[in-house]
Amino acid sequence: MAHHIHDPAHPTRRRALLTTAGLGALGACALTGGPPALAAATAPPSAPLTGSRLTFTPVPVAREDAVTVPEGYTVRVLAPWGAPIGPRSPRWRPDAADTAAAALRQVGTGHGGVQYLPLSPSHEGNRSGLLVLTHATADPVLLHTDGGQSPTAERAAKEMASLGLSVLRVELSDGRWRVRADELNRRLTPSSPVTFAGPLEGHAALETGAEALGVLGGFAHAVTPWGTFLTGEDTIADAFGTDDERWRSGPEQERYGLAADASAYGWHAHHPRFDLAATPEEAHRFGWTVEVDPFAPDAVPAKRTALGRLAARGAAVVESRGHAVVYLSDDTHLYKFVTGRPWREIRNATTSPLDEGTLHAARLDSNGTGTWIPLVHGRDGLRAAFRDQADVLLRAREAADAVGATTLRRPGRPAVHPETGTVYCPESASRGGGRVLSWTEGAGDHGAAIMSWREFARPGQGSDAGGTVFGSPDSVHCGVDGRLWITTDVAGVVDRDHRAQLGNSALLCADPETGEVRRFLTGPPGCAITGVSATPDQGTLFVTVHGPGSAEPDDDGPTAEDPRAVSNWPGFDPRGRPRSAVVIVSRRDGGRVGT
Repeated sequence: MAHHIHDPAHPTRRRALLTTAGLGALGACALTGGPPALAAATAPPSAPLTGSRLTFTPVPVAREDAVTVPEGYTVRVLAPWGAPIGPRSPRWRPDAADTAAAALRQVGTGHGGVQYLPLSPSHEGNRSGLLVLTHATADPVLLHTDGGQSPTAERAAKEMASLGLSVLRVELSDGRWRVRADELNRRLTPSSPVTFAGPLEGHAALETGAEALGVLGGFAHAVTPWGTFLTGEDTIADAFGTDDERWRSGPEQERYGLAADASAYGWHAHHPRFDLAATPEEAHRFGWTVEVDPFAPDAVPAKRTALGRLAARGAAVVESRGHAVVYLSDDTHLYKFVTGRPWREIRNATTSPLDEGTLHAARLDSNGTGTWIPLVHGRDGLRAAFRDQADVLLRAREAADAVGATTLRRPGRPAVHPETGTVYCPESASRGGGRVLSWTEGAGDHGAAIMSWREFARPGQGSDAGGTVFGSPDSVHCGVDGRLWITTDVAGVVDRDHRAQLGNSALLCADPETGEVRRFLTGPPGCAITGVSATPDQGTLFVTVHGPGSAEPDDDGPTAEDPRAVSNWPGFDPRGRPRSAVVIVSRRDGGRVGT
Protein backbone atom coordinates (compact mmCIF):
# COMPACT_ATOMS: atom_id res chain seq x y z
CA MET A 1 0.00 0.00 0.00
CA ALA A 2 1.24 3.46 -0.88
CA HIS A 3 1.73 5.86 2.00
CA HIS A 4 1.22 9.59 1.78
CA ILE A 5 1.15 12.42 4.23
CA HIS A 6 -2.50 13.34 4.73
CA ASP A 7 -2.12 16.42 6.89
CA PRO A 8 -5.04 18.63 5.72
CA ALA A 9 -2.78 21.65 5.76
CA HIS A 10 -0.01 20.00 3.73
CA PRO A 11 1.21 22.90 1.51
CA THR A 12 2.05 20.92 -1.62
CA ARG A 13 -1.39 19.42 -1.94
CA ARG A 14 -3.17 22.62 -0.97
CA ARG A 15 -1.34 24.72 -3.57
CA ALA A 16 -2.20 22.16 -6.23
CA LEU A 17 -5.88 22.48 -5.38
CA LEU A 18 -5.92 26.25 -5.67
CA THR A 19 -5.34 26.03 -9.41
CA THR A 20 -8.72 24.37 -9.91
CA ALA A 21 -10.78 24.50 -6.77
CA GLY A 22 -11.81 28.00 -5.87
CA LEU A 23 -11.80 29.87 -9.16
CA GLY A 24 -14.70 28.27 -10.97
CA ALA A 25 -12.42 25.93 -12.87
CA LEU A 26 -13.22 22.39 -13.95
CA GLY A 27 -11.59 20.14 -11.36
CA ALA A 28 -8.80 17.95 -12.71
CA CYS A 29 -9.71 15.10 -14.97
CA ALA A 30 -8.32 11.70 -15.79
CA LEU A 31 -8.36 8.67 -18.08
CA THR A 32 -9.03 5.22 -16.86
CA GLY A 33 -8.73 1.53 -17.31
CA GLY A 34 -12.04 -0.28 -17.62
CA PRO A 35 -13.59 -3.73 -17.54
CA PRO A 36 -12.62 -6.24 -20.22
CA ALA A 37 -15.63 -5.48 -22.42
CA LEU A 38 -15.26 -1.74 -23.00
CA ALA A 39 -18.54 -0.01 -23.84
CA ALA A 40 -17.47 2.81 -26.09
CA ALA A 41 -18.10 3.91 -29.63
CA THR A 42 -16.65 6.63 -31.79
CA ALA A 43 -18.96 8.83 -33.78
CA PRO A 44 -18.52 8.61 -37.55
CA PRO A 45 -16.73 11.60 -39.04
CA SER A 46 -18.82 14.26 -40.71
CA ALA A 47 -18.12 17.61 -42.30
CA PRO A 48 -16.43 19.77 -39.64
CA LEU A 49 -17.94 23.15 -38.84
CA THR A 50 -15.85 26.21 -39.64
CA GLY A 51 -15.32 29.55 -37.90
CA SER A 52 -15.65 28.07 -34.43
CA ARG A 53 -13.45 27.91 -31.33
CA LEU A 54 -14.82 24.38 -30.84
CA THR A 55 -12.91 22.32 -33.37
CA PHE A 56 -14.19 18.82 -32.64
CA THR A 57 -16.85 17.34 -34.90
CA PRO A 58 -20.10 17.10 -32.90
CA VAL A 59 -21.54 13.64 -32.38
CA PRO A 60 -25.10 12.92 -33.55
CA VAL A 61 -28.10 12.00 -31.41
CA ALA A 62 -27.52 8.43 -30.25
CA ARG A 63 -29.62 5.57 -28.93
CA GLU A 64 -26.98 2.83 -28.80
CA ASP A 65 -25.95 1.04 -25.61
CA ALA A 66 -22.56 2.74 -25.59
CA VAL A 67 -20.69 5.94 -24.80
CA THR A 68 -20.01 7.87 -27.99
CA VAL A 69 -17.28 10.51 -28.41
CA PRO A 70 -15.98 12.48 -31.42
CA GLU A 71 -13.55 11.13 -33.98
CA GLY A 72 -10.00 11.39 -32.65
CA TYR A 73 -10.93 10.68 -29.01
CA THR A 74 -10.70 7.64 -26.76
CA VAL A 75 -12.95 6.71 -23.87
CA ARG A 76 -12.38 4.24 -21.03
CA VAL A 77 -14.29 3.22 -17.92
CA LEU A 78 -13.08 3.84 -14.36
CA ALA A 79 -14.54 3.20 -10.89
CA PRO A 80 -17.84 1.53 -11.83
CA TRP A 81 -20.33 0.66 -9.11
CA GLY A 82 -18.90 -2.19 -7.01
CA ALA A 83 -15.26 -1.76 -7.98
CA PRO A 84 -12.90 -2.48 -5.04
CA ILE A 85 -11.46 0.50 -3.18
CA GLY A 86 -8.67 -1.43 -1.44
CA PRO A 87 -6.64 -4.66 -1.66
CA ARG A 88 -9.02 -6.51 0.67
CA SER A 89 -12.20 -5.31 -1.00
CA PRO A 90 -14.33 -8.11 -2.47
CA ARG A 91 -14.90 -8.29 -6.20
CA TRP A 92 -18.28 -7.07 -7.40
CA ARG A 93 -20.79 -9.82 -8.14
CA PRO A 94 -22.71 -9.38 -11.42
CA ASP A 95 -25.79 -11.08 -9.95
CA ALA A 96 -25.99 -8.30 -7.29
CA ALA A 97 -25.44 -10.80 -4.47
CA ASP A 98 -22.93 -8.51 -2.71
CA THR A 99 -23.74 -7.92 0.96
CA ALA A 100 -23.89 -4.60 2.76
CA ALA A 101 -20.50 -5.37 4.33
CA ALA A 102 -19.02 -5.84 0.85
CA ALA A 103 -20.62 -2.64 -0.45
CA LEU A 104 -18.87 -0.61 2.25
CA ARG A 105 -15.53 -1.63 0.71
CA GLN A 106 -16.60 -1.00 -2.88
CA VAL A 107 -17.35 2.06 -5.02
CA GLY A 108 -20.93 3.16 -4.44
CA THR A 109 -23.72 3.31 -6.99
CA GLY A 110 -25.66 6.12 -8.64
CA HIS A 111 -22.61 8.28 -9.47
CA GLY A 112 -23.54 11.97 -9.23
CA GLY A 113 -20.74 14.52 -8.95
CA VAL A 114 -17.06 13.96 -9.67
CA GLN A 115 -14.00 15.99 -8.71
CA TYR A 116 -10.35 15.31 -9.50
CA LEU A 117 -7.90 16.78 -6.98
CA PRO A 118 -4.23 16.71 -8.07
CA LEU A 119 -1.70 15.42 -5.56
CA SER A 120 1.02 17.76 -6.81
CA PRO A 121 1.15 21.33 -8.19
CA SER A 122 3.65 20.20 -10.82
CA HIS A 123 3.07 18.30 -14.05
CA GLU A 124 2.79 15.17 -11.92
CA GLY A 125 -0.59 16.49 -10.79
CA ASN A 126 -1.90 15.59 -14.25
CA ARG A 127 -1.04 11.96 -13.56
CA SER A 128 -1.79 11.42 -9.90
CA GLY A 129 -4.64 12.65 -7.72
CA LEU A 130 -7.75 11.91 -5.73
CA LEU A 131 -11.10 11.30 -7.33
CA VAL A 132 -14.11 12.20 -5.17
CA LEU A 133 -17.44 10.72 -6.29
CA THR A 134 -20.89 11.35 -4.89
CA HIS A 135 -23.43 8.51 -4.96
CA ALA A 136 -26.85 10.06 -5.21
CA THR A 137 -29.42 7.35 -5.82
CA ALA A 138 -29.76 3.57 -5.87
CA ASP A 139 -32.12 1.67 -8.17
CA PRO A 140 -33.45 -1.19 -5.98
CA VAL A 141 -34.31 -3.25 -9.08
CA LEU A 142 -30.64 -3.32 -10.10
CA LEU A 143 -29.07 -3.25 -6.63
CA HIS A 144 -30.69 -6.45 -5.32
CA THR A 145 -30.92 -9.99 -6.70
CA ASP A 146 -34.70 -10.04 -6.18
CA GLY A 147 -35.21 -6.59 -7.69
CA GLY A 148 -35.77 -5.05 -4.28
CA GLN A 149 -39.03 -6.87 -3.65
CA SER A 150 -38.17 -8.06 -0.12
CA PRO A 151 -38.20 -5.18 2.41
CA THR A 152 -35.58 -6.73 4.69
CA ALA A 153 -33.08 -5.15 7.05
CA GLU A 154 -30.26 -6.47 4.84
CA ARG A 155 -31.76 -4.73 1.84
CA ALA A 156 -31.86 -1.42 3.74
CA ALA A 157 -28.28 -1.91 4.96
CA LYS A 158 -27.00 -2.54 1.44
CA GLU A 159 -28.77 0.52 0.05
CA MET A 160 -27.29 2.70 2.76
CA ALA A 161 -23.83 1.21 2.20
CA SER A 162 -24.08 1.93 -1.54
CA LEU A 163 -24.81 5.67 -1.22
CA GLY A 164 -22.82 8.67 0.00
CA LEU A 165 -19.27 9.39 -1.24
CA SER A 166 -16.16 7.57 -2.44
CA VAL A 167 -12.65 9.01 -2.17
CA LEU A 168 -10.21 7.19 -4.46
CA ARG A 169 -6.50 7.57 -5.21
CA VAL A 170 -6.10 7.42 -9.00
CA GLU A 171 -2.97 7.32 -11.13
CA LEU A 172 -2.10 7.38 -14.81
CA SER A 173 0.29 4.55 -15.62
CA ASP A 174 1.14 2.97 -18.98
CA GLY A 175 -1.50 5.09 -20.67
CA ARG A 176 -4.38 4.09 -18.35
CA TRP A 177 -5.89 5.56 -15.23
CA ARG A 178 -6.36 3.10 -12.39
CA VAL A 179 -7.57 3.20 -8.78
CA ARG A 180 -4.59 2.59 -6.47
CA ALA A 181 -4.66 1.14 -2.97
CA ASP A 182 -4.07 4.04 -0.60
CA GLU A 183 -4.77 5.06 2.98
CA LEU A 184 -6.79 7.98 1.61
CA ASN A 185 -9.34 5.69 -0.06
CA ARG A 186 -12.59 5.62 1.91
CA ARG A 187 -16.37 5.53 1.79
CA LEU A 188 -18.81 7.87 3.53
CA THR A 189 -22.42 6.70 3.81
CA PRO A 190 -25.75 7.53 5.51
CA SER A 191 -24.33 5.67 8.55
CA SER A 192 -21.05 7.61 8.85
CA PRO A 193 -20.52 9.91 11.88
CA VAL A 194 -20.94 13.63 11.16
CA THR A 195 -20.77 16.89 13.09
CA PHE A 196 -22.78 20.10 12.86
CA ALA A 197 -21.07 23.47 12.78
CA GLY A 198 -22.18 27.08 12.53
CA PRO A 199 -25.33 28.75 13.88
CA LEU A 200 -27.22 25.50 14.55
CA GLU A 201 -24.40 23.64 16.29
CA GLY A 202 -25.95 22.16 19.43
CA HIS A 203 -29.41 23.49 18.52
CA ALA A 204 -32.46 21.71 19.94
CA ALA A 205 -33.99 21.32 16.46
CA LEU A 206 -31.17 18.88 15.59
CA GLU A 207 -31.30 16.98 18.88
CA THR A 208 -32.65 13.43 18.74
CA GLY A 209 -30.82 11.90 21.69
CA ALA A 210 -28.71 9.77 19.35
CA GLU A 211 -25.35 10.17 17.63
CA ALA A 212 -25.39 12.33 14.49
CA LEU A 213 -24.94 10.04 11.51
CA GLY A 214 -25.22 10.26 7.78
CA VAL A 215 -23.98 11.76 4.54
CA LEU A 216 -26.60 11.46 1.80
CA GLY A 217 -24.88 11.63 -1.55
CA GLY A 218 -26.35 14.12 -4.00
CA PHE A 219 -25.52 15.90 -7.22
CA ALA A 220 -24.22 19.21 -5.84
CA HIS A 221 -20.44 19.30 -5.48
CA ALA A 222 -17.68 21.89 -5.36
CA VAL A 223 -14.17 22.48 -4.01
CA THR A 224 -13.23 25.34 -1.68
CA PRO A 225 -10.15 27.59 -2.06
CA TRP A 226 -8.66 25.79 0.96
CA GLY A 227 -9.00 22.39 -0.71
CA THR A 228 -12.01 20.76 0.93
CA PHE A 229 -14.94 19.17 -0.91
CA LEU A 230 -18.57 20.27 -0.60
CA THR A 231 -21.62 18.20 -1.42
CA GLY A 232 -25.35 18.79 -1.04
CA GLU A 233 -27.98 16.40 0.29
CA ASP A 234 -30.73 16.82 -2.30
CA THR A 235 -32.01 13.26 -1.95
CA ILE A 236 -33.43 13.82 1.55
CA ALA A 237 -36.99 12.83 0.54
CA ASP A 238 -35.76 9.42 -0.68
CA ALA A 239 -34.53 8.51 2.79
CA PHE A 240 -37.55 9.33 4.96
CA GLY A 241 -41.06 7.93 5.30
CA THR A 242 -43.49 6.45 7.80
CA ASP A 243 -46.15 3.78 8.10
CA ASP A 244 -47.90 5.67 10.90
CA GLU A 245 -51.32 6.60 9.50
CA ARG A 246 -51.70 9.30 12.15
CA TRP A 247 -48.72 11.31 10.86
CA ARG A 248 -49.50 14.37 8.77
CA SER A 249 -47.02 16.50 6.87
CA GLY A 250 -46.94 20.25 7.41
CA PRO A 251 -45.69 23.09 5.17
CA GLU A 252 -42.11 22.58 6.39
CA GLN A 253 -42.06 18.89 5.45
CA GLU A 254 -43.84 19.48 2.15
CA ARG A 255 -41.35 22.17 1.15
CA TYR A 256 -38.59 19.55 1.35
CA GLY A 257 -40.59 16.80 -0.37
CA LEU A 258 -41.05 14.82 2.84
CA ALA A 259 -44.16 12.64 2.87
CA ALA A 260 -45.28 9.38 4.41
CA ASP A 261 -44.95 7.50 1.12
CA ALA A 262 -42.14 9.52 -0.50
CA SER A 263 -39.31 7.21 0.56
CA ALA A 264 -37.58 5.45 -2.31
CA TYR A 265 -36.13 2.78 -0.03
CA GLY A 266 -38.24 2.11 3.06
CA TRP A 267 -35.38 2.50 5.55
CA HIS A 268 -37.82 3.69 8.21
CA ALA A 269 -39.11 0.13 8.66
CA HIS A 270 -35.73 -0.92 10.09
CA HIS A 271 -34.20 2.37 11.28
CA PRO A 272 -36.54 4.53 13.38
CA ARG A 273 -34.35 7.57 12.78
CA PHE A 274 -35.72 7.65 9.22
CA ASP A 275 -39.33 7.38 10.45
CA LEU A 276 -40.97 10.80 10.19
CA ALA A 277 -43.41 9.99 12.97
CA ALA A 278 -41.02 8.26 15.36
CA THR A 279 -38.09 10.69 15.11
CA PRO A 280 -39.28 13.93 13.44
CA GLU A 281 -36.10 15.86 14.33
CA GLU A 282 -33.89 13.45 12.34
CA ALA A 283 -35.05 14.99 9.05
CA HIS A 284 -33.62 18.31 10.30
CA ARG A 285 -30.19 16.68 10.29
CA PHE A 286 -30.26 16.26 6.52
CA GLY A 287 -30.41 18.64 3.58
CA TRP A 288 -27.28 20.60 4.57
CA THR A 289 -24.10 21.36 2.66
CA VAL A 290 -21.47 18.90 3.88
CA GLU A 291 -17.75 19.76 4.00
CA VAL A 292 -15.35 16.82 3.62
CA ASP A 293 -11.55 16.90 3.70
CA PRO A 294 -10.46 14.23 1.17
CA PHE A 295 -6.86 14.45 2.40
CA ALA A 296 -7.71 13.66 6.03
CA PRO A 297 -9.34 10.21 6.16
CA ASP A 298 -9.88 10.47 9.91
CA ALA A 299 -11.62 13.85 9.73
CA VAL A 300 -15.37 13.76 10.46
CA PRO A 301 -17.53 15.42 7.76
CA ALA A 302 -19.12 18.67 8.95
CA LYS A 303 -22.57 19.95 8.00
CA ARG A 304 -22.24 23.73 7.57
CA THR A 305 -25.49 25.14 8.89
CA ALA A 306 -24.69 28.77 7.99
CA LEU A 307 -25.30 27.82 4.33
CA GLY A 308 -28.89 26.89 5.11
CA ARG A 309 -30.85 23.67 4.88
CA LEU A 310 -31.49 23.73 1.14
CA ALA A 311 -31.15 20.14 -0.07
CA ALA A 312 -28.93 21.78 -2.69
CA ARG A 313 -28.88 20.40 -6.25
CA GLY A 314 -25.91 22.52 -7.29
CA ALA A 315 -22.89 24.26 -5.80
CA ALA A 316 -19.91 26.30 -6.99
CA VAL A 317 -17.28 28.22 -5.03
CA VAL A 318 -15.34 31.32 -6.07
CA GLU A 319 -13.05 33.73 -4.25
CA SER A 320 -13.86 37.45 -4.40
CA ARG A 321 -11.88 40.18 -2.61
CA GLY A 322 -10.60 37.57 -0.19
CA HIS A 323 -14.06 36.28 0.68
CA ALA A 324 -15.28 32.83 -0.28
CA VAL A 325 -18.57 32.93 -2.18
CA VAL A 326 -20.67 29.80 -2.54
CA TYR A 327 -23.37 29.69 -5.22
CA LEU A 328 -26.11 27.13 -4.49
CA SER A 329 -29.35 25.98 -6.06
CA ASP A 330 -32.25 23.87 -4.86
CA ASP A 331 -35.40 22.73 -6.66
CA THR A 332 -36.72 26.27 -7.11
CA HIS A 333 -34.27 29.01 -6.08
CA LEU A 334 -30.75 30.36 -6.54
CA TYR A 335 -28.69 31.25 -3.48
CA LYS A 336 -25.37 32.85 -2.61
CA PHE A 337 -23.41 32.56 0.64
CA VAL A 338 -20.68 35.13 1.33
CA THR A 339 -18.21 34.59 4.17
CA GLY A 340 -18.25 37.25 6.85
CA ARG A 341 -14.52 37.92 6.59
CA PRO A 342 -11.75 37.01 4.12
CA TRP A 343 -11.44 33.27 4.38
CA ARG A 344 -7.72 33.30 5.20
CA GLU A 345 -8.49 35.26 8.38
CA ILE A 346 -10.92 32.56 9.52
CA ARG A 347 -9.39 29.31 8.34
CA ASN A 348 -7.49 27.30 10.95
CA ALA A 349 -7.33 23.76 12.24
CA THR A 350 -10.72 23.95 13.97
CA THR A 351 -12.70 26.67 12.16
CA SER A 352 -14.13 26.71 8.65
CA PRO A 353 -14.78 30.02 6.84
CA LEU A 354 -18.21 28.57 6.01
CA ASP A 355 -19.41 28.92 9.61
CA GLU A 356 -19.51 32.72 9.43
CA GLY A 357 -21.33 34.70 6.76
CA THR A 358 -24.65 35.58 5.11
CA LEU A 359 -26.95 33.50 2.92
CA HIS A 360 -28.87 35.30 0.14
CA ALA A 361 -31.62 34.29 -2.30
CA ALA A 362 -31.91 35.67 -5.84
CA ARG A 363 -34.74 37.74 -7.30
CA LEU A 364 -34.51 37.96 -11.08
CA ASP A 365 -36.52 40.79 -12.62
CA SER A 366 -37.92 40.75 -16.16
CA ASN A 367 -35.75 43.69 -17.21
CA GLY A 368 -32.58 41.62 -16.91
CA THR A 369 -31.50 42.89 -13.51
CA GLY A 370 -31.51 40.98 -10.27
CA THR A 371 -31.04 41.38 -6.53
CA TRP A 372 -29.51 39.16 -3.86
CA ILE A 373 -31.82 39.33 -0.84
CA PRO A 374 -30.18 38.53 2.53
CA LEU A 375 -31.96 35.77 4.45
CA VAL A 376 -31.57 37.49 7.80
CA HIS A 377 -34.14 37.27 10.56
CA GLY A 378 -35.93 40.54 11.28
CA ARG A 379 -36.02 41.71 7.67
CA ASP A 380 -39.26 41.97 5.70
CA GLY A 381 -40.88 38.58 5.32
CA LEU A 382 -38.59 36.96 7.89
CA ARG A 383 -39.92 38.46 11.08
CA ALA A 384 -43.29 37.03 12.13
CA ALA A 385 -43.10 33.60 10.49
CA PHE A 386 -39.62 32.70 11.82
CA ARG A 387 -38.53 32.51 15.45
CA ASP A 388 -34.90 33.51 14.98
CA GLN A 389 -31.96 33.23 12.57
CA ALA A 390 -31.54 29.52 13.32
CA ASP A 391 -35.15 28.98 12.21
CA VAL A 392 -34.49 30.91 9.00
CA LEU A 393 -31.56 28.65 8.16
CA LEU A 394 -33.41 25.49 9.18
CA ARG A 395 -36.29 26.41 6.84
CA ALA A 396 -34.20 28.20 4.23
CA ARG A 397 -36.46 27.19 1.33
CA GLU A 398 -39.44 28.75 3.08
CA ALA A 399 -37.35 31.82 3.88
CA ALA A 400 -36.54 32.28 0.20
CA ASP A 401 -40.24 32.02 -0.60
CA ALA A 402 -41.05 34.60 2.08
CA VAL A 403 -38.69 37.29 0.73
CA GLY A 404 -39.94 36.94 -2.85
CA ALA A 405 -37.04 35.05 -4.40
CA THR A 406 -37.67 34.06 -8.02
CA THR A 407 -39.12 30.60 -8.48
CA LEU A 408 -37.28 28.62 -11.17
CA ARG A 409 -37.92 25.10 -12.46
CA ARG A 410 -35.17 22.83 -11.14
CA PRO A 411 -32.04 24.97 -11.44
CA GLY A 412 -28.92 22.78 -11.44
CA ARG A 413 -25.22 23.06 -10.74
CA PRO A 414 -23.75 26.52 -11.50
CA ALA A 415 -20.23 27.31 -12.72
CA VAL A 416 -18.10 30.46 -12.72
CA HIS A 417 -15.97 31.55 -15.70
CA PRO A 418 -12.36 31.84 -14.47
CA GLU A 419 -11.62 35.05 -16.41
CA THR A 420 -14.87 36.99 -16.85
CA GLY A 421 -16.49 35.93 -13.57
CA THR A 422 -19.76 35.25 -15.37
CA VAL A 423 -21.89 32.65 -13.59
CA TYR A 424 -23.76 30.02 -15.65
CA CYS A 425 -26.59 27.89 -14.32
CA PRO A 426 -28.98 25.46 -16.04
CA GLU A 427 -32.74 25.42 -15.52
CA SER A 428 -33.58 21.85 -16.38
CA ALA A 429 -37.38 21.95 -16.46
CA SER A 430 -38.14 25.30 -18.11
CA ARG A 431 -40.26 25.57 -21.26
CA GLY A 432 -38.93 23.82 -24.35
CA GLY A 433 -36.83 21.28 -22.48
CA GLY A 434 -34.60 23.56 -20.44
CA ARG A 435 -32.18 26.45 -20.82
CA VAL A 436 -28.94 27.86 -19.41
CA LEU A 437 -28.96 31.22 -17.62
CA SER A 438 -25.98 33.48 -17.01
CA TRP A 439 -25.36 36.51 -14.87
CA THR A 440 -22.63 38.97 -13.93
CA GLU A 441 -22.36 40.56 -10.51
CA GLY A 442 -22.29 44.30 -9.89
CA ALA A 443 -18.82 45.83 -10.32
CA GLY A 444 -17.51 42.32 -10.99
CA ASP A 445 -17.71 41.55 -7.26
CA HIS A 446 -19.24 38.17 -6.41
CA GLY A 447 -20.24 39.61 -3.07
CA ALA A 448 -22.35 42.35 -4.67
CA ALA A 449 -26.06 42.82 -3.98
CA ILE A 450 -27.09 43.32 -7.61
CA MET A 451 -26.59 41.43 -10.86
CA SER A 452 -27.37 41.52 -14.57
CA TRP A 453 -28.79 38.30 -16.01
CA ARG A 454 -29.77 36.83 -19.37
CA GLU A 455 -30.58 33.56 -21.12
CA PHE A 456 -27.33 32.11 -22.43
CA ALA A 457 -28.55 29.04 -24.31
CA ARG A 458 -31.76 27.24 -25.18
CA PRO A 459 -32.03 23.88 -26.96
CA GLY A 460 -32.47 23.80 -30.71
CA GLN A 461 -35.68 22.30 -32.01
CA GLY A 462 -36.35 19.66 -34.66
CA SER A 463 -32.84 18.87 -35.84
CA ASP A 464 -29.28 19.96 -35.23
CA ALA A 465 -29.46 22.10 -38.36
CA GLY A 466 -31.33 24.72 -36.33
CA GLY A 467 -29.11 24.49 -33.26
CA THR A 468 -27.91 21.57 -31.17
CA VAL A 469 -30.88 19.59 -29.88
CA PHE A 470 -30.67 18.85 -26.16
CA GLY A 471 -32.99 18.58 -23.22
CA SER A 472 -33.07 19.04 -19.46
CA PRO A 473 -29.59 20.53 -18.82
CA ASP A 474 -28.60 19.49 -15.30
CA SER A 475 -25.23 21.05 -14.53
CA VAL A 476 -22.59 23.37 -15.95
CA HIS A 477 -18.84 22.99 -15.47
CA CYS A 478 -16.29 25.56 -16.59
CA GLY A 479 -12.74 24.70 -17.60
CA VAL A 480 -9.66 26.79 -16.92
CA ASP A 481 -9.78 27.86 -20.58
CA GLY A 482 -13.37 29.07 -20.20
CA ARG A 483 -15.22 26.44 -22.23
CA LEU A 484 -18.48 25.27 -20.70
CA TRP A 485 -19.48 21.64 -20.25
CA ILE A 486 -23.23 21.11 -19.92
CA THR A 487 -24.62 17.77 -18.72
CA THR A 488 -28.14 16.58 -19.54
CA ASP A 489 -30.70 14.11 -18.24
CA VAL A 490 -33.34 13.37 -20.89
CA ALA A 491 -35.56 11.67 -18.32
CA GLY A 492 -36.39 15.19 -17.12
CA VAL A 493 -38.10 16.02 -20.42
CA VAL A 494 -41.83 15.55 -19.82
CA ASP A 495 -43.02 15.31 -23.42
CA ARG A 496 -42.48 11.72 -24.60
CA ASP A 497 -42.16 12.59 -28.29
CA HIS A 498 -39.58 15.27 -27.53
CA ARG A 499 -37.71 12.89 -25.26
CA ALA A 500 -37.59 10.26 -28.01
CA GLN A 501 -36.21 12.85 -30.43
CA LEU A 502 -33.33 13.62 -28.05
CA GLY A 503 -32.01 10.05 -27.85
CA ASN A 504 -29.75 9.28 -24.91
CA SER A 505 -28.49 11.83 -22.39
CA ALA A 506 -25.49 13.83 -23.55
CA LEU A 507 -22.57 16.04 -22.57
CA LEU A 508 -22.41 19.33 -24.47
CA CYS A 509 -19.55 21.77 -24.95
CA ALA A 510 -20.28 25.48 -25.34
CA ASP A 511 -18.29 28.54 -26.34
CA PRO A 512 -19.23 31.35 -23.90
CA GLU A 513 -18.15 34.04 -26.39
CA THR A 514 -20.31 32.93 -29.32
CA GLY A 515 -22.98 30.89 -27.55
CA GLU A 516 -22.32 27.93 -29.85
CA VAL A 517 -23.20 24.55 -28.34
CA ARG A 518 -22.00 21.19 -29.68
CA ARG A 519 -22.79 17.67 -28.56
CA PHE A 520 -19.54 16.09 -27.37
CA LEU A 521 -20.57 12.78 -25.76
CA THR A 522 -23.63 10.58 -25.50
CA GLY A 523 -24.31 7.96 -22.84
CA PRO A 524 -26.09 4.60 -22.78
CA PRO A 525 -29.90 4.29 -22.52
CA GLY A 526 -31.55 5.20 -19.23
CA CYS A 527 -28.56 7.19 -17.93
CA ALA A 528 -28.02 10.79 -16.95
CA ILE A 529 -24.70 12.54 -17.55
CA THR A 530 -24.19 14.24 -14.20
CA GLY A 531 -20.64 15.38 -13.46
CA VAL A 532 -17.49 16.61 -15.17
CA SER A 533 -13.95 17.25 -13.97
CA ALA A 534 -10.54 17.57 -15.64
CA THR A 535 -6.81 17.37 -15.08
CA PRO A 536 -5.13 20.80 -14.69
CA ASP A 537 -3.74 20.57 -18.25
CA GLN A 538 -7.24 19.74 -19.58
CA GLY A 539 -5.77 16.67 -21.24
CA THR A 540 -8.26 14.30 -19.68
CA LEU A 541 -11.93 14.60 -18.86
CA PHE A 542 -13.73 12.66 -16.11
CA VAL A 543 -17.46 12.28 -16.75
CA THR A 544 -19.97 10.48 -14.51
CA VAL A 545 -22.59 8.25 -16.14
CA HIS A 546 -25.44 7.97 -13.64
CA GLY A 547 -27.96 5.14 -13.58
CA PRO A 548 -27.60 3.44 -17.00
CA GLY A 549 -30.31 0.88 -17.63
CA SER A 550 -32.91 2.60 -15.44
CA ALA A 551 -36.47 3.07 -16.65
CA GLU A 552 -37.41 6.38 -18.25
CA PRO A 553 -40.87 7.90 -17.73
CA ASP A 554 -43.66 5.96 -19.48
CA ASP A 555 -41.22 3.20 -20.51
CA ASP A 556 -40.79 -0.37 -19.34
CA GLY A 557 -37.66 -0.75 -17.28
CA PRO A 558 -35.42 -3.46 -15.88
CA THR A 559 -36.81 -6.29 -13.77
CA ALA A 560 -35.30 -8.85 -11.41
CA GLU A 561 -35.66 -11.42 -14.18
CA ASP A 562 -34.15 -9.14 -16.84
CA PRO A 563 -31.98 -6.38 -15.30
CA ARG A 564 -30.48 -5.83 -18.76
CA ALA A 565 -33.78 -4.85 -20.42
CA VAL A 566 -32.71 -1.22 -20.99
CA SER A 567 -28.90 -1.37 -20.93
CA ASN A 568 -26.02 -3.70 -20.07
CA TRP A 569 -23.29 -1.06 -20.14
CA PRO A 570 -20.39 -1.06 -19.38
CA GLY A 571 -19.55 -4.74 -18.82
CA PHE A 572 -22.03 -6.43 -21.20
CA ASP A 573 -21.91 -9.53 -19.04
CA PRO A 574 -24.79 -11.81 -20.16
CA ARG A 575 -25.39 -12.62 -16.49
CA GLY A 576 -24.78 -9.10 -15.18
CA ARG A 577 -26.46 -5.72 -15.07
CA PRO A 578 -25.72 -2.06 -15.92
CA ARG A 579 -23.49 -0.03 -13.61
CA SER A 580 -22.95 3.66 -12.97
CA ALA A 581 -19.35 4.59 -13.70
CA VAL A 582 -16.85 7.31 -14.55
CA VAL A 583 -15.70 7.53 -18.15
CA ILE A 584 -12.36 9.08 -19.00
CA VAL A 585 -12.05 10.90 -22.30
CA SER A 586 -8.83 12.04 -23.98
CA ARG A 587 -7.58 13.06 -27.40
CA ARG A 588 -5.53 10.52 -29.26
CA ASP A 589 -2.93 13.19 -30.03
CA GLY A 590 -2.65 14.25 -26.37
CA GLY A 591 -4.18 17.72 -26.83
CA ARG A 592 -6.77 19.55 -24.78
CA VAL A 593 -10.13 17.84 -24.64
CA GLY A 594 -12.86 19.73 -26.51
CA THR A 595 -10.62 21.75 -28.79
